[in-house]
Amino acid sequence: MRPRLVVFLILFCTIQSFPQQDDFQKFIENKLNSRTLTTYEKVNSEFLLTQSLEQEWINSAWQNVSRSTTSYDSSSTGYLITTEIWDNNQWVNESQFWYVYDENDLVTEELVKAWVDPSWVNSERYLYEYDANDNVTVETSQSWNATEWVNSNRYIYTFVNNVLTEELYQQWNASDWSNVDRYQYTYVNNNLTETLFQQFNSAWNNVELIQNAYDNQNNMIETLNKRWESGDWFLEERNTHQYSNGNLTVVTMQEGWIDTTWTNIGLYTKNYNSNNFLIEYISQYWHSLNGWINQQRWVITPTTDNKFLEWVTQFWQNNNWENFSRLKSTYDVFGNEIVWAWEMWENSAWQNHVQILFSYTLFSSVEEDLLNKLNYSLSQNYPNPFNPSTKIRFNIPNVGTGLALSVLKVYDVLGNEVAILIDEYKPAGTYEINFDASRLPSGVYFYQLKTGNYLETKKMILLR
Repeated sequence: MRPRLVVFLILFCTIQSFPQQDDFQKFIENKLNSRTLTTYEKVNSEFLLTQSLEQEWINSAWQNVSRSTTSYDSSSTGYLITTEIWDNNQWVNESQFWYVYDENDLVTEELVKAWVDPSWVNSERYLYEYDANDNVTVETSQSWNATEWVNSNRYIYTFVNNVLTEELYQQWNASDWSNVDRYQYTYVNNNLTETLFQQFNSAWNNVELIQNAYDNQNNMIETLNKRWESGDWFLEERNTHQYSNGNLTVVTMQEGWIDTTWTNIGLYTKNYNSNNFLIEYISQYWHSLNGWINQQRWVITPTTDNKFLEWVTQFWQNNNWENFSRLKSTYDVFGNEIVWAWEMWENSAWQNHVQILFSYTLFSSVEEDLLNKLNYSLSQNYPNPFNPSTKIRFNIPNVGTGLALSVLKVYDVLGNEVAILIDEYKPAGTYEINFDASRLPSGVYFYQLKTGNYLETKKMILLR
């Protein structure tokens, strides 16, 4: 899986299944190794992440492993992440990641440098191009050959009516781009119904086809995987989904096409709390004699405002769920995650393993707060992507009359109105509105604020 590809595909795919099998380990690795692009955005409405420190529990004490420090351009046109490793009781430079933004707050360049004592040297860079709707259309990867940048590979994304329809992957061969593979996406009523994967060898050759079916609530109820062999499509795998009244996936059954019939493989069950927050996930496998056998369970505890607090992984052993690992998050009074901890179950108790400490800086200065009071503003929703709810903050200045008619609406990608969050007169002040999208399908949505002579629209992503 190409890591950057997920960022763009995830906006449009309505993947309903929760991570399965060994994805827990991948989650851990991503948490430890990721250099997330979201550090440029406000962590909430007032804070920016400045440093993350990874430590490992060794000999009954926390030992430094690595750290990432983020510095922001005062002109707000980019930021720099510097990673270091702890070696011989001192911090040693490892990598630098410089992100450059345009006037629309879109990443246009990601420059990666490696530390070769005693200086930083170019390593690779990624260039991004966008269409008029801020969709990434070209992502080019280049490597440094000691004197100049040389093309490596690129992804070309095609959008029709703001919906991703094709993703083309190419590699650079000395003087020109050569096709490698592509994904083509077909939609019906804004739902992804087919994904066709092809590889290029003198011509485009079919490899895999994924077909999705939906109910009248736009919930994905079936996914068929087919492979191309000897000039025809052959069934390979089927996933069927059952939903609760809130359109949340409750049960997913995985089957394989074996000897002309569907054969059970896996069963995945999810349970949610009253706020539609996933609190339990159970995976089972099929045994031809004994039926469904428990395999793995995740027990997830949220905070009162639906932030991740604790995630316990258990395995079925000796007819009982046995603890394996636990993830824990700690937040400050402002809602910022300040500690992320990974513990292992050993000798009938939780033992420290790895932790990451996060530091932040206050985004708003006194002068900026005063400026906000004099101007209308609509902030980016948080979290984003979200499931199933998110918060939208906006500011209304003192307009003299004391009250201003404020209308906040949500639209889908086709421009259809799907929700009216506010339509009333409001006094000057800063407001935060909770938007619950439990009954909406995954995808891209737009929220628009109209108050006084002010009109602004922003994009948000619902991901189930």
